[in-house]
Amino acid sequence: MVEPHGHMPLARYDSIDVVLKKRILDVSKQEFANHGYEDASYNKIIQKIGISKGSMYYYFENKEDLFITCILDEVSATGSFSSKVVSFSKIDDIEMYWDSMKVLCSRQWNNAFQHPLLMSLIRQMASLGSEHPIVCKLNVECEDLSEYGDLISILVHGVHIGAIRNDIPLSVLTRMSTVYEVWLLQELQNELVDEQQVVEKFFEMFKQLFETRR
Repeated sequence: MVEPHGHMPLARYDSIDVVLKKRILDVSKQEFANHGYEDASYNKIIQKIGISKGSMYYYFENKEDLFITCILDEVSATGSFSSKVVSFSKIDDIEMYWDSMKVLCSRQWNNAFQHPLLMSLIRQMASLGSEHPIVCKLNVECEDLSEYGDLISILVHGVHIGAIRNDIPLSVLTRMSTVYEVWLLQELQNELVDEQQVVEKFFEMFKQLFETRR
């Protein structure tokens, strides 16, 4: 797996004026959503934003950095992958745990489907394939998000009550789950499955992958 050079974007990104930052992200998200990562022109994005190439490189290392930043920002803005840790911490019944996990997975997917721009960006990312360096870097970046920490807390609690297997590290299982998720999104992109089938198939896989072996 290819690891990123450091956290994205560059630290100087935080100092951008709020209005300029919004314009950079709005323009870039639309370009990537419409044309994909490979076909989106970094120079055209810069021109549409209306800043110099030097300024853009001051804030972002390259097009790859910008693409990943756009996806992470849209995930954060929509709150599509938030988890409710507290509700799970009170569950000590295995069947109830999995029922709640099914509700959580369904809610997260359906919430994402309600945000066309987010789904466009995610589909463009998935079209690159799970082994693409950008997808690998994005996965690493996602592991620093609070949403990922919430999921790990839910899974750790599942291990504690005997619902989640403990013979394989959770970090390995979550990355295996991500590979399947990317494949599902590719199937959706190719119209081989619909949104409801994605929700159902994802949970089926998730449970098979994470459930305690008996």
